[in-house]
Amino acid sequence: MYDEVTALLAPLASPVSFRKGEFLQRIGTIAQNLYWLHSGVARTGFITEAGAEVTLHFVTDGEPAASHDDLLRARDGLPAQHFVVAETAVHGFKLDWAAYTAMRETNSMLRDYYLKVSECSIMEQARRMCINASPAQGRLAAFRREYPGLEQRISQKVVASFLGITPQYMSQLLRSDSIDK
Repeated sequence: MYDEVTALLAPLASPVSFRKGEFLQRIGTIAQNLYWLHSGVARTGFITEAGAEVTLHFVTDGEPAASHDDLLRARDGLPAQHFVVAETAVHGFKLDWAAYTAMRETNSMLRDYYLKVSECSIMEQARRMCINASPAQGRLAAFRREYPGLEQRISQKVVASFLGITPQYMSQLLRSDSIDK
């Protein structure tokens, strides 16, 4: 099914590249594109009312990058509540969400694939919510299991944002982690 869906979507895909720090999606604009990363690391997050940046998740090589709920909000002309930013140089493909949605409406295989991807996304979100209820050390261990090798590719500040801790506390965790080894 994956190969068939990829072949169906190929005409909608156009190559894109982003430098570290460039936004694939900005808060406050209407989400229009789904990105498929060939290489690089991107992250999705939001800004709290107090101005704190919160990282929700990371996407890497071979994964889609977008805020699904923002793409759904775009149907009603509502602006994005999340950002997607390149944490490293990113190379991949851009798919116009409206064109994809129109194609999905007429193709049962695309609808089935979309349903499966959505189900997986819901399960991942539920798993992350359980992990977030753990103490910081447990969240760090879960981050390392979920994203092996990613810690070396991104900043410590971004990892701390994902874990919901300050960069200072992150430094303390890493120090105690190295002492334990």
